[in-house]
Amino acid sequence: MLKKKWLITPLVAVALFFSQSAFAANTFTDVNGTKYEWAAESIRSMVDKGVVKGYADGTFKPGKTITKAEFVNMFHKLFPEINHSSGKASEFVDARKHWANKDFAALFNGDYVWDFTESVGGKYPNYQFYIKPDKPLTRWDVMMIASVRTDYTNQTLHPEIREVISAAAQYKDMKIRQANYNDNFSINYPVLYIDTTQEEPSYDGDSQSQKAEAFYTLTNMGVLTANDGYLHPKALVTRAEAVTILQRLYEATKQSK
Repeated sequence: MLKKKWLITPLVAVALFFSQSAFAANTFTDVNGTKYEWAAESIRSMVDKGVVKGYADGTFKPGKTITKAEFVNMFHKLFPEINHSSGKASEFVDARKHWANKDFAALFNGDYVWDFTESVGGKYPNYQFYIKPDKPLTRWDVMMIASVRTDYTNQTLHPEIREVISAAAQYKDMKIRQANYNDNFSINYPVLYIDTTQEEPSYDGDSQSQKAEAFYTLTNMGVLTANDGYLHPKALVTRAEAVTILQRLYEATKQSK
């Protein structure tokens, strides 16, 4: 009997864990039957997968905005197979002592450091890279981070520039214009710099092809969608929106790799 108890107990514990998780996800007082009902399924899915949790008072706080670090942490939990850290700390100076250090290292170390840098300090060859982990997250940030996943699954699309221009024209707030000396060319800035003054259009500045491919891929996949023709790239992302986008990304890429 003693051996049977030891065999059964872990199974009971696992069953209790999953039933409690599902119960919690189904009974958040501020989700079901509220204006956030549209996110209920995604919330349940992400809670069940251990990507995100509710709060001790029985709420999920779906309307609470999140930081870059919080989203990167969720992203890494959902896609743990993406790991570029090589066991090292984050290459971003301001992420090394951050609670999400391992998540930033896994997603961005190596080839992605330059791309996702918010600012650079120091001098060559001792540059210092900063990612601003506690920066409030925008929808554009989410789109760029999501492209790390489509790169990993070889699903990032590589459209012709004219296709990008046509796709951007579908949204009332997607800006495409020629660059000037004072422009912000960062991958984090929601403007696509494309020179259309010549017979054949061309990307006008560093990182623009990568930005364009991320935009084109994630909108074509339906991971990021518009509302009345507006993509709202500068809008801050809430917990409800974050888990909904992650669920869409998971569904769109889970069959690959």
